[in-house]
Amino acid sequence: MFVAALVAAPSFAGADTPRDAPTEIEVDRADAPAGRTELGFDGGAPVDGWGVTLSGGWLEGPVVFGLPDGTTSEPVRRRETAMFGGALALGESVVVDGRWSFAHQIGDRLRGTGDERALDERVPGDLRFGVRLRVMARTGGGVFVRGDLALPTGDHGDFAGDAGASLAWRLIGRANLPHRIVFAASAGLRLRGQEILVADRLVGNEALVAAGIAIPLPPLRPLWCVDQVKLTVDASAAIGDKVGAGRGPSPAEVRFGVVTQPRPAWTFGVRVGTGITDEIGSPALRATIEVTYRGDWKLLAISRDSVDGDSDE
Repeated sequence: MFVAALVAAPSFAGADTPRDAPTEIEVDRADAPAGRTELGFDGGAPVDGWGVTLSGGWLEGPVVFGLPDGTTSEPVRRRETAMFGGALALGESVVVDGRWSFAHQIGDRLRGTGDERALDERVPGDLRFGVRLRVMARTGGGVFVRGDLALPTGDHGDFAGDAGASLAWRLIGRANLPHRIVFAASAGLRLRGQEILVADRLVGNEALVAAGIAIPLPPLRPLWCVDQVKLTVDASAAIGDKVGAGRGPSPAEVRFGVVTQPRPAWTFGVRVGTGITDEIGSPALRATIEVTYRGDWKLLAISRDSVDGDSDE
């Protein structure tokens, strides 16, 4: 949720602000990779062969404007999103993945600011591709490098995509703790090919951080067995780049979830979260449900020399 005064106040970017820049940005910052279901970001979860994921999401109030007359406008009040994607392991150390989404949404768009066009209700999202490389494997965890490419195929004029491509990289650390608890954290940078001017905020490059933990519940037969149900907590944030006299928006979000694996090939996950900063892309409420089916067929069958207890890839 983001509140911005659309009044005649000097912009923080001053003369550096491109006044002809696009004025809409993708406000849904969902970042869970396809092909595995665990945390709300890539925490190095294993992909032994391949996986496909179908998910549905509910987003409330990711962006709110304050208008000059003292009222507020919600460019996107609510969005329901369907996402489909998959992941494929290439040998023991490399995983590639991709995802695409389509959404229904309601909101004011930019009404009250001089642009009275209605918000498109049915919108496609950007195409997103990722590649993850394991650079270190240990019994207690692993270290990974991940790169992401987002292509502007969505409806960027209606807050459902970005106007230009973006490239991101992250360093991921994963630790296998006692009692089969998993802790993961990542940090990196996103480079945007097109800066976006939303109200008086210039959205450009940003630093990315995330951390989360998955805790298995004790077995409770006949309901579930060892490692079949896990509780998860994770948080992610973006830190906007400094432009002129200020910074771009820095949304942050926390999510709580349950992940269950009733059958070896099937994983179900439910997450509920909320924004913890008053910024573009920090929602009042987020709820997601994921279903992942995984197979063990491998494109590159390479003998495994060293495997940790979590089978990182």
